[in-house]
Amino acid sequence: MTMPAAAKPGSTIMDIVSHTPAESQAAPRGQRSVVMRWLLHDIFYIAMLVLALSGVVLRLPVIYWVILMPVLGAITIGEGWRHFGERRERLGLVYRVALNWCALLLAIYLLFNDGVSGVMNVNAISLSMMTLLALGTFVAGVQARVWQICAVGCVLFAAVPGLGWLDQSPLLFTAATCVIVALGGLAWWVSDRRRA
Repeated sequence: MTMPAAAKPGSTIMDIVSHTPAESQAAPRGQRSVVMRWLLHDIFYIAMLVLALSGVVLRLPVIYWVILMPVLGAITIGEGWRHFGERRERLGLVYRVALNWCALLLAIYLLFNDGVSGVMNVNAISLSMMTLLALGTFVAGVQARVWQICAVGCVLFAAVPGLGWLDQSPLLFTAATCVIVALGGLAWWVSDRRRA
């Protein structure tokens, strides 16, 4: 089937057959595709934020963090890999990020230790955990040269007082997290429009 001369490069077969302009049908698809592109572009950063916040808010056991730290390390290495061209630099990235997340895991393990948990109450442990996660995430972003991971660390830093205020209201804390993610999507959309 040959494309008619009046057809535009972005039009679909349904647009050509029904003789309706592509612009009239593209608005809902375009909005949906912007959201999908943003989610696909930033899914790992959103996952880092949601996994860290949910672990602290729900006060999940230490095994959760033992499983989560290698996942966060893999995300950091995967996102930072393209910023290092040589093999030696990439091995250095893996080494630095692994040490960062292992040190953070050790600090978290110490927080859950019976000696520390006997001295600190549950709220103090949660706030300490969030501060450690924020610091570890920010440092990992600096090491990997990925500003989005640094931004996740900054959001976690901002969540420390929020966790103290909203500790009794997980639903409100979840809503605040959704607003932060939506603002990140809006920032991505604006920068994507400027590039286009």
